[in-house]
Amino acid sequence: MFVLAGSGGLVQPRTADARVNRAHHYRMSMQRLISTGAMLLVTCAPARADRVGYQGVVDLHAESELLTVTHHHDWSPATHDARWKMIATTQDPFSAENDYAWLAVRERASGAELFRRPVPPLNYLWISPDSNYVVGLSEVKSWNPVQVVVFRRDGQRLFEASLANQGVPGASESISTWIHWYHLPQPTLAIQEMGNRATLSVQGRTDIPIRFTFDLPP
Repeated sequence: MFVLAGSGGLVQPRTADARVNRAHHYRMSMQRLISTGAMLLVTCAPARADRVGYQGVVDLHAESELLTVTHHHDWSPATHDARWKMIATTQDPFSAENDYAWLAVRERASGAELFRRPVPPLNYLWISPDSNYVVGLSEVKSWNPVQVVVFRRDGQRLFEASLANQGVPGASESISTWIHWYHLPQPTLAIQEMGNRATLSVQGRTDIPIRFTFDLPP
């Protein structure tokens, strides 16, 4: 079992100060990367260096008995400038400035939209059996600081985490483009509530459950 906690564990809450520090680190890393470009290309080639960054345009759809969930993201060159601004400053894909990736949740019976939120580029959607939770998983590292996000049915975001360079068991990741960390093509997911906390369990790439613990609002 591999556990990432929303507070007090390996993954700390994503605060504004932490995002600023990561943005500064990202800019400094990019400057070092550029200044040592020729040497880096030679050195990293055996380690599956990224020749071309992620440029996917993706639409996803999931349904439960009560909900319909859709997701769209555009990581093509057309959104380059907006995505660069995000990753080089706030590193917050959930801000209103994000118009290149969104998640929409509707009532299945009536079609009424319950909520629509800016999100990271997702590759897999899951709805809990009771339709109280919506989970998005991502394998994208390229200009993306979040690989897992949990929403409640009312639209409240309960948890998000970055898994890049976290030592997730069985995960395989490139230098900057992708991280393969969950079972393909369809991981087993579950959410267990325990008082004022909940744990999301995701089937890992080697079938080891990866667990994320987070607080539940009142």
